[in-house]
Amino acid sequence: MTRFKMLLISFLAIALVAGCGSTGGNTPANEQAAGGEPAATQPKEEEKQDMVTIKYYTWYNGSQFEDIKKIADNFEKDNPDIHVEPVQLVDNANSTDFYKKLDIMSAADDPIDVIQFSHVDFIIERAARGVLAPIDEYLEKNNIDPGNDFYVNPVYQGKVYGLQDMASPWVVMINKQALDEANLPIPEWGWTWDDFRDYAKKLNKGEGADKQFGAYFHTWGEYVNFPAYSEKPHPYLSQDQQPIFDDASYKQFFELRRAMEKEDKSVKSFSEIVGAKLHYASEFFSGKAAMVPTATFIVGMIKDKEKYPHDFQTVFAPLPRSSASAEIGSSYIGGNYLSVGATSKHKEEAYKFIQYVAQQTDVIRDFPGYKKADANKVIQALVGPDAALIDEESLKATVFDSRAKTVYDANWTTDYAGQMKKVIEDGFSTYMLDNLTFEAAQKQMMEDANKIISQAKK
Repeated sequence: MTRFKMLLISFLAIALVAGCGSTGGNTPANEQAAGGEPAATQPKEEEKQDMVTIKYYTWYNGSQFEDIKKIADNFEKDNPDIHVEPVQLVDNANSTDFYKKLDIMSAADDPIDVIQFSHVDFIIERAARGVLAPIDEYLEKNNIDPGNDFYVNPVYQGKVYGLQDMASPWVVMINKQALDEANLPIPEWGWTWDDFRDYAKKLNKGEGADKQFGAYFHTWGEYVNFPAYSEKPHPYLSQDQQPIFDDASYKQFFELRRAMEKEDKSVKSFSEIVGAKLHYASEFFSGKAAMVPTATFIVGMIKDKEKYPHDFQTVFAPLPRSSASAEIGSSYIGGNYLSVGATSKHKEEAYKFIQYVAQQTDVIRDFPGYKKADANKVIQALVGPDAALIDEESLKATVFDSRAKTVYDANWTTDYAGQMKKVIEDGFSTYMLDNLTFEAAQKQMMEDANKIISQAKK
């Protein structure tokens, strides 16, 4: 092992220990139920000498981990020569800690077969470091065109480094009871953020501790500038991989957020959200916020009546567009991805498994990243017997509208893109908490971004 790798392992190990006390994170994928111990499935029959075993590394636990085991079992029925061993790499269901531990394993050249990712930027970052194997030869062999068959295609320097197994389209969830009381229709494709602001004003109700705010914005980077996520090829970078914090959408959305808080008082203050560590789901299901932009992973939370007791129905609307002249249908679609490790000794078998996971609909956990999946089957599986709590019609119209698409282009990203999310989160935080002008916050973000870029180029 090189001296560099030994130093890197030591550094990452220290970072992991330092971060273990936190269960927070900056991405929606961190919002998993806590609990559970590292575990792995075992073959139900005695392993044959020629059986290949591949390991699937995830941060999931609880019911989500059980779903992975079901998928692995189904795969093994059709592929008895391959055993899949799902592994909980961390025991706190925190993807940030997961990536730290993954990087330690990578630095040590440990064999890694299949890796779960919560954002395409995290794939590109590791593809650039040689941690992942390109899968183009397997895609070609299996007649898969990821650019057409999946919503987001993780491409780095012309090669594909993963498949999107789950898509999480971003939507606006709305309390149907609050909507009816305000005599407002369910918003449709084409509404704007100005319309959203107007809805939030009309959905405001009550005062003090009992107040229902018209809307809620969480602390993740997506909430800093939704138009950048939904209408730009990359939310932070230009095609030549420079920061775009001087784009007009940043000023527009920063000022919208401040106006809704300070002038309209239709959203809870950012300082209270941060100080009290409020959670978007708790605010919505308790009736303290009538609208919340979020991703479709919220469907599972709606159905969890034990954790989030409520009796009102949730309806869905598309993410608003930046203006009436912006293209209708352009939206933000997050999701989960699976990649093959560069150190895997069974790359072909690992690829075979990730293709199976990406295309299968026997175990539906969220909306598939695979565009050819049966929409009705997906909706029925996700909603199930909970139609009283979830409006199927608006959910289907929002997610499966033929105009819905993402303009995100992984070719615009780079290995330092993942660090930019913290830049915009910090910039917005100082803008709101220190009452900076947008120009001052923008200057801070550009300086922080350029430091990252300069360091990356050394």
